[in-house]
Amino acid sequence: MNMKKLISLVLIIALAICCLTITAAAESEGKVYRTYMSSDCPILNGHDSVETSLDTPIGYCSAFLYRSVPDEDGLGYHYIGDIAAELPEEVSENVWQIKLREDACWSNGDPINADTFMYSYKMLLDPVLANQMADFLSDYNITILNAKDYSLQGTANTIAWEDVGIKKIDDYTLEITVATPCTQTDVCSHFSQINRANAPVYEPLYEAGMNAERTSTTYGTTLDMWMSCGPYTFDTWTFDSIQIYKKNENYWLADLFNYDTVEVRVIPEMNARVELWEQGMLDYLSPDANTIETYIDDPRMVEYSSLTVYHIDVNCKNPENPLSGSLAYRKALYHAMDRQTIAEDIFGYQEPSGVYVNGQAGILSESKEIYRESEAGKSVAEMVESWGPYGYNPELAREYLAQAYEECGLSEDAVVTLTMAFDESDTAWKATAEYLMEEFPVIFEGKVQLQIKTYAGMSTTDFKTTTDVWDLSPNDWTRGASRTYPYTCFYYYLSSYGSHPNNYFDEEFEAQYAVCDSDEVKSDYSRLLEETAKLETIYLDKVIHIPMVQAVNYEMFSSRLSLPVTTYIPGFGWGTMYGDIVE
Repeated sequence: MNMKKLISLVLIIALAICCLTITAAAESEGKVYRTYMSSDCPILNGHDSVETSLDTPIGYCSAFLYRSVPDEDGLGYHYIGDIAAELPEEVSENVWQIKLREDACWSNGDPINADTFMYSYKMLLDPVLANQMADFLSDYNITILNAKDYSLQGTANTIAWEDVGIKKIDDYTLEITVATPCTQTDVCSHFSQINRANAPVYEPLYEAGMNAERTSTTYGTTLDMWMSCGPYTFDTWTFDSIQIYKKNENYWLADLFNYDTVEVRVIPEMNARVELWEQGMLDYLSPDANTIETYIDDPRMVEYSSLTVYHIDVNCKNPENPLSGSLAYRKALYHAMDRQTIAEDIFGYQEPSGVYVNGQAGILSESKEIYRESEAGKSVAEMVESWGPYGYNPELAREYLAQAYEECGLSEDAVVTLTMAFDESDTAWKATAEYLMEEFPVIFEGKVQLQIKTYAGMSTTDFKTTTDVWDLSPNDWTRGASRTYPYTCFYYYLSSYGSHPNNYFDEEFEAQYAVCDSDEVKSDYSRLLEETAKLETIYLDKVIHIPMVQAVNYEMFSSRLSLPVTTYIPGFGWGTMYGDIVE
């Protein structure tokens, strides 16, 4: 046994012993739901972290204006007031009023009222704090009047806070003015647990953590600097190990929640997750490419298409790569990807994709027509297939590389070495990189080599802010709003999005996004599909990213867990938060 395997085995045993101890203690206190996340939260401040790991603690331990809950028959979901006392009411054109319940409070008993939200939303949009998640308030399911311009103005002071469409009417009434028409469902979704950024923050701690220049706050860096207000209180946070939440009996909707304790272990390695699952110490498991074969016929296995299209970011500004800014170079890379082999053999039971708009896009639209199944979406897929299977065409890749060499003034015998960077714990992308290390020299006749660079303890976004010396980097940004408006899956790749994962922007692409985003087009779904197809075509022509794999989710739940829905529900999931333990 080599040293790496020995260390892994020791860690698994240690984790199992630790989990047995924690679980035994917790289960003496009632019903315990046991799950995991692959990495811990960098901070608990939902205003300023793009990491989806925050969804778990904020979802369980924060309250929102509205909450999506399962229908009684388990076939769907609906919205109810959470901190809001009732569903929003449109009091005049594009103006919505939200009444707040007067019994809402923080876990320490302090009241939550209109002032709580006025402060929370002003800080989230603050142009000096420049929070990464400001767009999730200004422009997600609804577009709040002047909110985005206010948040992006920096120190210009050309737009006053009073001009933003968020107002306090009285101590328990908020008024939201939107820039474009929206529905009651849009408002509820925007301010629900699906949007972690819009949970309220606790003003005393947010202010206590503020620096003198008011450019940052330490709010959420520790449990002492964060406050719960949801169905659970955040009881224990052992970083990179475990999070434990305890039921908040003072929460006004406590009867909706059945677990007494929620244990969320941080388990980066799949082997450790499988070991705990087999020992009955996890209630949930999502197998990866290396373990899916073991469980594919397990009767507990469920599967469904997801919002995720795994893709590869291409660095257009690597100072050490002479081809870095070339479009022909990016096209060469696009056509050099054997997506079918990567999706089926490396990722395991996933779907290859040479297109970018995901398989759920449009599923919650009024017509329920999924973009990929529409004539417009199919036309783009057919264009890609005309190039080769899912766009794979080694001959075309070589032609584009030769064009890039000529454009960039490289001699025919020059060899370019590309760096592919990814999290060291990501086994599927590691295997993909190793596969491409073998494929690229063959496809490109020795002119392109690939080397691997791994990182740990940081997100892909954080890694890219520390260096420009990389060429390829896997990513999987998703946009829930694309279930209603398919084009919004491209939102993160616009120059206007502050935490964009790419560094290449194109005026034609951004202009077409604006067309899709116009009221005229959004109100006509058939035309919206057509305009989205134009946007996706530009995306492919400019190779803003390289789409690779349409993710198919495979999940298992333990027999002791009773779920509140009968099937996966797009936009809601399995409702595990509302589940029950039936031992």
